[in-house]
Formats: sequence, C-alpha cells, structure tokens
Amino acid sequence: MLAQGYPTVAARDMEGVSAGFGMLRSYNLLPAFAHTTAITYLFRPEKTGKGLGTRILHCIEEEGKKSGIFVILAHISSLNEGSIRFHQKNGFFEAGRFRAVGKKKGIVFDTVWMEK
Repeated sequence: MLAQGYPTVAARDMEGVSAGFGMLRSYNLLPAFAHTTAITYLFRPEKTGKGLGTRILHCIEEEGKKSGIFVILAHISSLNEGSIRFHQKNGFFEAGRFRAVGKKKGIVFDTVWMEK
C-alpha cells in the first residue's frame, strides 16, 4: 500500500526479476473525488501479453473497492493501442480525449481518458 492508502501491486517473474507494477493514485485531492482514482502501470516490454496486467488490475480493483474506490480512470497515449485494447477488454470505456497534447519523437498524439 502507498502512504495515501491506495493499493499498489508489484510482480516478479519466475526468476525473481521485477516484471512490472500497477498502482492506484489520487485523481483529485478534493474530498468530493475520494472515490475516484487513476491507475498507473509499468511493465517490462517482454512481459506484456501474458496476463500479468489483467491479474494486477483485478487485484488492484479488489483492494480499491475495500477502500471505497468505485471509479478508476486510465490516461493513455493514443499511440499506445495495446493499452487502449487492454483497458477496453477489461471493462473500461473511452470517456474523453485531449487532442494533439503530446509529442514524442516528433509524433504528435492525443491522450485518451478511459473510465471503469
């Protein structure tokens, strides 16, 4: 658990090497938004596509529910089609989009807000 009381989950592979993590964090510090969090993941590229993200998401969701969390937001680069598909597959829907707000390696991209 993080100091703020939000769940975080780390995963290791069979050799004990860090494979990635997922965590909930505050979406907005005002008390009116206490039931809403944003989710963050980080996985080693070679560890994706093996169900690790789904297991971490489900664990985080269950822990979040125990803390009164019932809205989870994901803020995703439009270039990350795999993450968008992952979230859709796991019950998230696109709730908003900021157009042309990011630029990486000369490529302008949107950010997609997804909600569950």
